[in-house]
Amino acid sequence: MTLRDLVSGFNCDLVCVEEPCFCWDDSVYKPAEDTWLAWELVEELPYVGGLGVDVGCGSGALLNVISKKVERVVGVDLNPCAVKACKSCGFEALLCSSMSCLREADLVVANLPYLPCSDDMSVCESYLPQVLEGLKVKENGYLILIYSSLTTIDPLRMLKGFRMVMERKVNMGMEELIGMVLRREPQNTL
Repeated sequence: MTLRDLVSGFNCDLVCVEEPCFCWDDSVYKPAEDTWLAWELVEELPYVGGLGVDVGCGSGALLNVISKKVERVVGVDLNPCAVKACKSCGFEALLCSSMSCLREADLVVANLPYLPCSDDMSVCESYLPQVLEGLKVKENGYLILIYSSLTTIDPLRMLKGFRMVMERKVNMGMEELIGMVLRREPQNTL
């Protein structure tokens, strides 16, 4: 059985909306405040061109806005139903971890606060370094990170070679959602 057979044969009870197109079911994250924060940050970017990737694409909602900023957009997710949801809206989507199935991209969006982990944030935080390590952004490319204030890990300190372009915060009561637009600095070549 191929990976394509696995995804197409996976039983997903998807609910879809058309404008913007996105789909979800019980196993696929439905767009919420973090999604719309990422959406707003993507909207503020100039046209980037090249490849745009939504890491942990879920319902595919962000692929709609990313597609307006790049030539080609791809969603990646570990959940076969999420891949199927994105494909139901006509987007290219791949079943893989972080960006392990892709080379560098010009625009990467990573919505990190709700990684599959327990209620114990220390368990969740063990995933963050692995996810951040897997994000491959071209020189002068953009990385949009959305994460929770409940984590004690500072993604900006973990990512080398990036500078912050923009930051937004949304108060959610017990936590704050933090959205950062980072730009990959060119490598110094001597």
